[in-house]
Amino acid sequence: MDAKKIFLLPVIVSLMGHAALIAASSMVDLRDRDKASQLFMVQIAPPPAAADPERDHSPTGEKVAKDSQDAKPVPSGDREDTVDIGSADVKYAAYLSGVKQKIMRIWKYPEAAYQQEEEGVVVVKMSIEASGRLSQLALMTSSGFIHLDSGTLEVVRAAAPFQPLPRQYDLSRLHIIASFNYRVEP
Repeated sequence: MDAKKIFLLPVIVSLMGHAALIAASSMVDLRDRDKASQLFMVQIAPPPAAADPERDHSPTGEKVAKDSQDAKPVPSGDREDTVDIGSADVKYAAYLSGVKQKIMRIWKYPEAAYQQEEEGVVVVKMSIEASGRLSQLALMTSSGFIHLDSGTLEVVRAAAPFQPLPRQYDLSRLHIIASFNYRVEP
């Protein structure tokens, strides 16, 4: 009888330990997160009416968004932060989701780019004031195609203004980096 108890005790402890591990592992999210370049994805869709690009060129010939030239510097003492639109940071998740949804509602493949089958990734930096006003918009990485670049800038401008920044952020300005991935699939 003592031999059975000696044998059953480790088996029972092992079963309880495994049950505890299985229960604990079900509480952990092990899925991969989306990459920033995949957050905004446009596939073939009916294109909107074409609009003239609103672009200026800097003295060096570099393309610059019009809003970035009119931006005022932030006074010293004001707090700012920069986040990626796909950030998993719990502090910004709800706000970034709202910004993304507002852009996604109106984002379409630029008609001229669609007709010429232009593809690429456009990365922009948008600066949102505490009031929700879009104070700056700059092209950080060009797709190499003016229609995709200007179309991206136009859709972000059209989506503005955004919701005011939540008070708990204690920020005067939030900079958001967003990637827009344009692909035409046959």
